[in-house]
Amino acid sequence: LFAINFEQLQDGLDQMSFHTNPYVRKKMKDGKFMRGLNFDDINESGIQCRPGVTKTFREAVSLCVVIDGVLCYRGPLVMKLWTMMIALYIYMGTGNGQDITTLNNGEWWWPEWLRLNFLQWSALADAMLWVCLELLFLVYKAWQRGPSLCWRSPGLLTMVAALEHLLNACFSAGGFLWVYSQANFMRKPMVCGQSDTGVCDDPRAATLDTMMQTLQPCICYWVARIVIFIIMTRRKFPIFIRGRPDKRRFKDSNIQQELLANFVWVSILMSCIFVEVQFLFPSTRGIDFNTLCGLKFQQSIFGLPQQVGPCSEASNVLSSDCVSCLSAVVVAQSLIFLTCLVDIYFMFYIYAAIVGSIMGSNRHLNNLKNTSVPIDLRPGVGKEAKLFEETFGPHWQYVWRAMVKQLLEESYISPRQADSLAGAARCSLDEHVAVGQKDSKREKAINLKKFPDVASERLAFFFHSLMWIKFPSGPARGMKFNSETDALTGKDFDHGSVPSLTMIIPAYNEAVVPSAEFLRSGALREDAMNQNPDNQKGVGDLTNPPVGDGINSNIGFIISQFPDEWIFLTERLFSEGKIENNSSHMLYKQFMHCTLRPEMVGEVRLWAMFRTQSVGKTVVGALQYGRALATVPKIRQYYQTRPEKRIPEDHCEVILAHQTYGQDAPEGDPENDDAVRMLMARYPMD
Repeated sequence: LFAINFEQLQDGLDQMSFHTNPYVRKKMKDGKFMRGLNFDDINESGIQCRPGVTKTFREAVSLCVVIDGVLCYRGPLVMKLWTMMIALYIYMGTGNGQDITTLNNGEWWWPEWLRLNFLQWSALADAMLWVCLELLFLVYKAWQRGPSLCWRSPGLLTMVAALEHLLNACFSAGGFLWVYSQANFMRKPMVCGQSDTGVCDDPRAATLDTMMQTLQPCICYWVARIVIFIIMTRRKFPIFIRGRPDKRRFKDSNIQQELLANFVWVSILMSCIFVEVQFLFPSTRGIDFNTLCGLKFQQSIFGLPQQVGPCSEASNVLSSDCVSCLSAVVVAQSLIFLTCLVDIYFMFYIYAAIVGSIMGSNRHLNNLKNTSVPIDLRPGVGKEAKLFEETFGPHWQYVWRAMVKQLLEESYISPRQADSLAGAARCSLDEHVAVGQKDSKREKAINLKKFPDVASERLAFFFHSLMWIKFPSGPARGMKFNSETDALTGKDFDHGSVPSLTMIIPAYNEAVVPSAEFLRSGALREDAMNQNPDNQKGVGDLTNPPVGDGINSNIGFIISQFPDEWIFLTERLFSEGKIENNSSHMLYKQFMHCTLRPEMVGEVRLWAMFRTQSVGKTVVGALQYGRALATVPKIRQYYQTRPEKRIPEDHCEVILAHQTYGQDAPEGDPENDDAVRMLMARYPMD
């Protein structure tokens, strides 16, 4: 036996209700000062088996947000800094900058002068950077996860991981001391900007032995650094990026795709190097502390010859000329540095566009909505008819008839167009007329260009997708489609092979179906202003968005965007005998003057629903899957033996999770409740 104390169980929610701001310390009910709780703290308190709910994590704020971002992405950031170093190393031999900086520095495989200096001090800078990053990581994680130290927690830094970071910091510090103790920096003579002989021969690169003696410490450091970086960032042992999948997830990974992805990323980085060498670095030609300002520290570090400037004398360092010169150089160099840091962002999207276009072309997505291709649905003759039959089976006309009827019901085509579409496949919109009894003399190829854009694009997309079912590409490549068993109306098709589908559509208080009042409003000047929810104008009141543009009614604006489809609605209602006049203008006037019957007002609201962002449009779209299944003969036979069930109840269901249904204003909306009931009455069998 055990007892549950519900008051203690709800303690976390009570504390969170009392104080939820995680950035402010506040005196709690128990007298302790604590930052605000959230659900993560409650869950982790349970994981840690604490006697009570308390704060387990310190959220980043102010400068800590920047530190958190740098530490989380230190791996990619360091790789980008390495590419910038490579670009700068290449730039020193291109001649795109000043002669003293970018000429006579040896070849990339046999460096001299500035390149030799650069290889040494770049290793020193990298070592110092990693020492700072690793120590900052340990200190920051200790502060951030301090409340959870000594408690069992899945997100806590383990002792092994902490030791690894500490060892990396020690290695970086040791590498820095070793490279610095063995460093051999030399200043490049000024005449070497124009000559590479005589005094311009770098004695450190006179022979291979002397050059390797100079470069051995930094080469050893860089080799060790790359090995350590690969080990620490590989997928099997992710300590740089927490939460990545373990190695079991990658046993069945496609090696070819992995190599292709790595090749693309290397190409992106190489493109960044090219842009930096050819465009970014040359833009700062002559804008540096040595050339422009005559500052001596850059001479000793980079090996540049001494030049005269406003900062050459120690007594002039605080003068206005020197300060303005230094400020200009800092701003210019910072701008180039930040540009080099983010150029990979633009390169990524350029490559994404190129690779995406290639992949789309291979998957035949270029003509996805191409409406210029004729559709031939003559049974047994037309190309699309054969493809339709192979993918849906011998009774594919039933599916086609359901598609056409749905387009007609949503007023995307006229009754005459619907009849021609059905006749093209030798079937009738009348379900009592058997398929195949339609007059074959009227069969013609369908020219989608003659149909409205929405309907033609939907049909074009559908017929192009049939090719993917017949000849799958991508991950489905190699799967064989068997028409007899896989086609919905195939000979050996079994209804049990259709996977059941449950679609949940969440909604809070959004418009389900546009109301008649909303559709009629919008033409008055005050409709274009922000609305007062309580109809009491006052300074500081909460406002609702405008209900129109102040010129046209909302229904008038929608009609202006879809004029043909408004005519199709009128023709459909007239052909069904629901209205007496076949005039779209008369239908509009009757709706605006409130003289339409309630049933016809509902038709107009549904027509507007399909052409606006509404919940009802999503709901009706989700119903189409079940409607398509309901046209399959064997599925209908299955439900004929189960009259108590709705077709296709066992295969598909749609749930509208309306969170404010039945609630009073302001949480709920009675108009939305009526709209939900309207949809249920409109589609009772779906």
